[in-house]
Amino acid sequence: MTGRALTARIEVERADFTVSAEVSVAAGDCLAILGPNGAGKSTILGALAGLVPLTAGRIRLGDRDLDGSVHVAPEHRRITLLEQKPRLFPHLSVVENLAFGPRSQGRSRREAREIADSWLDRIGLPDAGGRKPKQLSGGQQQRVAVARALAAEPEVLLLDEPFAALDAESAPMIRRMLADELARTGTTSVLVTHELSDAWQWASSCLVLNDGRVVEEGTPAELAACPRTQFTAALAGYSVIRGRWQQGEGRRGALVVADGQVPGSADGVIDDGAEAFGIAVPHEVTASRSSGAVQSRVRSVSVHAGRLRIEAENGLFAESDERVAVGERLWFTPRKMRVRR
Repeated sequence: MTGRALTARIEVERADFTVSAEVSVAAGDCLAILGPNGAGKSTILGALAGLVPLTAGRIRLGDRDLDGSVHVAPEHRRITLLEQKPRLFPHLSVVENLAFGPRSQGRSRREAREIADSWLDRIGLPDAGGRKPKQLSGGQQQRVAVARALAAEPEVLLLDEPFAALDAESAPMIRRMLADELARTGTTSVLVTHELSDAWQWASSCLVLNDGRVVEEGTPAELAACPRTQFTAALAGYSVIRGRWQQGEGRRGALVVADGQVPGSADGVIDDGAEAFGIAVPHEVTASRSSGAVQSRVRSVSVHAGRLRIEAENGLFAESDERVAVGERLWFTPRKMRVRR
């Protein structure tokens, strides 16, 4: 099984905005699509799968046109969509679910059963073939859903946050299994995720969507090192705070927020008084009970590599050796902050 190159120019009119994006994935590669909820990520996957009609544009897989001058039905595209929910056929047994794709492609009953049995072994459920999906745990159902998707030998696999509904025990195992199978089969894939770590592990390139349009693109490393949007900066683990830019000398100035001013350095030209956002690395943000740049309540506290990470309600993160409580008001001061439009 080998994936094919996927190229698309997608335009889909929705009630609130138009989703518009250009997609290009080399054969066997993975493209990650990131963005806040409601940005249009799933709409793009639906259009690629043939489930959402294009308002305008074109979709091409290898040397075949799927949308544009023609419209190829979803079942004939050789594109499989894997979602958060397993969506297994409840009336079929596990082995019948796995055999469905091969049978739909014209394989004999015997061939399809052999393929299904091999996948049961591969996902660690060799004795579950006769069960119905409702007799499996959520993690087991998602394993079967992954196997069913790949048993159909798609040329492109669309992944719509397939790990989001999994528990902490199942998610790492399914991530590894899916990554191994995509590498083994050379299947082209498009991954929608909220986790930059998933994009880093899987994808060679990324698109960041907001309100239906692409606002940033690049490799995962480029997005992590130099994010250009507030969403991407937060996704990459930076402290992020919004305000209005107050120009100082040279590139220096301050970001004026509701509860104070945060000194920083402008990345590029920012007009005095313009809305902007600042980003800082969490270990370069101090938290104090006595004084600082801005004051905010603590939203959450977690432990990273033996140090407390404090998330403030204003979007800043800080690292601390002191114990603090959720709801406590602290002063936060970024030592270095880059400010962008």
